[in-house]
Amino acid sequence: MTAPTPYDVVVIGGGVTGAGIARDAALRGLRVALFEKEDYASGTSSKSSKLIHGGLRYLEQGEIGLVFESVSERRVQAQVAPHLVRPLVFLVPIYEGARVGLETMNIGLWIYDTLAMFRAPGLHRTHRGEKARELEPNLKHDGLRGAIEYFDCITDDARLVLENILDARAAGAHCRNYCEVISIERRRGRVTAVVVRDHQRGGEERVACHSVIVAAGPWTDQVAERLELGVAGPILRPTKGVHLVFRREVLPLERAITVISPIDGRVMFAIPWRNRLVLGTTDTDFHGSPDEVWADAADAEYLCASASKTFPGAQFRPADVIATWAGLRPLIHEEAAAASDVSREHQIYVRDDGVLIIAGGKLTTYRLMAKEAVRAAIRWLKDTDSDLFEDRQLGRPRTKNRPLPGAVGLDEPTTAAVRRHAARLAQELGVPLATAEHLADVYGTRARAVIERMRAAPELAEPMQSDLPYVWAEVAFAVEEELAQTIEDVLVRRVPLMLVGRDQGLDVAERTADMMAARLGWSPERRAADIDRYARAVADSRRFRS
Repeated sequence: MTAPTPYDVVVIGGGVTGAGIARDAALRGLRVALFEKEDYASGTSSKSSKLIHGGLRYLEQGEIGLVFESVSERRVQAQVAPHLVRPLVFLVPIYEGARVGLETMNIGLWIYDTLAMFRAPGLHRTHRGEKARELEPNLKHDGLRGAIEYFDCITDDARLVLENILDARAAGAHCRNYCEVISIERRRGRVTAVVVRDHQRGGEERVACHSVIVAAGPWTDQVAERLELGVAGPILRPTKGVHLVFRREVLPLERAITVISPIDGRVMFAIPWRNRLVLGTTDTDFHGSPDEVWADAADAEYLCASASKTFPGAQFRPADVIATWAGLRPLIHEEAAAASDVSREHQIYVRDDGVLIIAGGKLTTYRLMAKEAVRAAIRWLKDTDSDLFEDRQLGRPRTKNRPLPGAVGLDEPTTAAVRRHAARLAQELGVPLATAEHLADVYGTRARAVIERMRAAPELAEPMQSDLPYVWAEVAFAVEEELAQTIEDVLVRRVPLMLVGRDQGLDVAERTADMMAARLGWSPERRAADIDRYARAVADSRRFRS
């Protein structure tokens, strides 16, 4: 991979922030390389609540700037990726004695709509009395004073990262997963290269560069220590967020419900996602290794007990959980009274040697974070080497209006346009409308390439599971076009049966391995090892049952 000339920027970390940085920098004309030690989005960026939202509760904490940034970015993301970022109605039930009453919440949502400059998918509506009870029959009705509907967006977080990576590569960035930066070389106090270890193919190589941006999420402090960055004290205060997945029949919601836990007053959500119901999240301080994060029995009991009091007819039980996911929020270290009170703002640290560290933030604002990080890197590069860009004209950032790959070719940047595109695919290519709609929702205009594989090989048109819309062509596409290298890459982040499948993908792991082995040239030993690795990942997600 050694470049004929040094890279301007090496990005460490292939989560949403690192992917956004690589894309932004490459589109400006910088020479960029990105290295991720596991798979893209394998950390926090695939373990969120799957929401692109303004953060309504941050209004109460007085973080007006963060809310304004978030609602503004929500609109941007819905336009550049309407297949991945779709409007979702949220309902906030208000009960007698609530800390935030109905009228106060109503005022807060007027502020929320105003910060969004009234350009949300819809304005909030307040319902009182019997109307509120009719709106969501599954809610506890005793003491219900009213309910407020408002709009945010739901997403597929792992795919949001992947499409940023794909667009960064299309713009010239060299992005590699399963490659870890193990050291930094310096000369005269400046970065000159990084040393990269390839965990899939083996071996190490030296990659020359002028600067490094660390976008390692929850691993930031560990990376800073390994690369001897001399950071005084911890940068992060990581907190753990756990989500539980249930069959949709347990609570058949059409909208997301904001739940105030009667146990500790925390805000959590019940969210319809991928034909399932997701319940989450927790927010507790975490002191272990970022490589070993999973839901435990206490997490499952807390979420089930909180939801059961809000939805008394559902009676959530840990025994009914299909799957879990758990991740760490890489929050900036501060001594707050509770984990939930730690700010979601981000910070960028610029060192004299050309290493920049970006930490904190949230999924919704990743594009702004990336833009600020790239701008800071360019400023440092120009200040320390005025001749570096004399033969190049760097462009302005274009990520605000440039569609992600799956939105290229839509007649307008809306969810309705995605639906129209699905209808055209169904008619032109002769696939069922439901299949075309599923593929368009996942891949956008790239769905055509998946359908073409189905037409060329009819066995790839078979459903992977009877109650879910995924087809085997998606596995082939994940390997051939979407940079998947392991079964876990496919069944967790590209075709997420580990999160929504009845048996968490164990029932399709053998056939998935066969398809991958044929395409990637795996030996029988490698195939068996990858199946074992996937089984261990599923077992980790079930540790809460112990």
